[in-house]
Amino acid sequence: MDYSGRVNAKKGGGGVAGTEETNVHTRRRIKELLATQVLDLENDPYVFKNQLGLLECKLCLTTHVSEASYISHLGGRKHQMNLEKRKVLDEKLNHKQSKNISGLSITNTPKRSWVKIGKPSYKVTKVRDPETLRVGLLVNVKYPQIGELEPRFRIMSYYELTSKNQNVATSFIHREASKADVEKCQYLVISGEPYENLCFVIPGDREISKPDDMFEMSDTYWWYWDKDTKEYFLQFMYGVK
Repeated sequence: MDYSGRVNAKKGGGGVAGTEETNVHTRRRIKELLATQVLDLENDPYVFKNQLGLLECKLCLTTHVSEASYISHLGGRKHQMNLEKRKVLDEKLNHKQSKNISGLSITNTPKRSWVKIGKPSYKVTKVRDPETLRVGLLVNVKYPQIGELEPRFRIMSYYELTSKNQNVATSFIHREASKADVEKCQYLVISGEPYENLCFVIPGDREISKPDDMFEMSDTYWWYWDKDTKEYFLQFMYGVK
């Protein structure tokens, strides 16, 4: 705008524009933007119409009453700065994803699914160490049609179970042993696809004698998979009271 020749303006400098002149300049600028840019709502990822028919910018969280107002916003400083920030975040995200291509992550690990064929046959035996007189359990499970290399097991607490399994465990314990405390019990889960998982309720008032590393075995805590007979053995002993 030409601010020369205004009241209170210095020679060679611009004076203060009035309201009418500012409005004229704004309308002229919007007219030029509409002539040079065409708003494509379908291809613009950041604009959408809300329930009131107003245009909203998802990137800047601003609302605009018309297409001209939104086009004017596109050329503004706020929108351009947010575009640069979004570009930097996208580059960081793509860099992290490229690093995880060869590894395992939640996003690129496919969900496993299989048709369950029922529960395997099992046997639980109480055992006692003849030297230390410590008691324990020996679990024997048969998997004649197992589809993986070896079954897996895990000893879980009540709080590690899902809400659905917590309800199942509560109803089972109250039905079989009403005096037992559900939250103090432990749960031995053995999995071997395509069979259903087996869950055994273990008293939690006594600590199981096992190594600090969950993948190590000892004389009182061991497991064995017989590939020929397709039988899985797991034994653990309780510590001394």
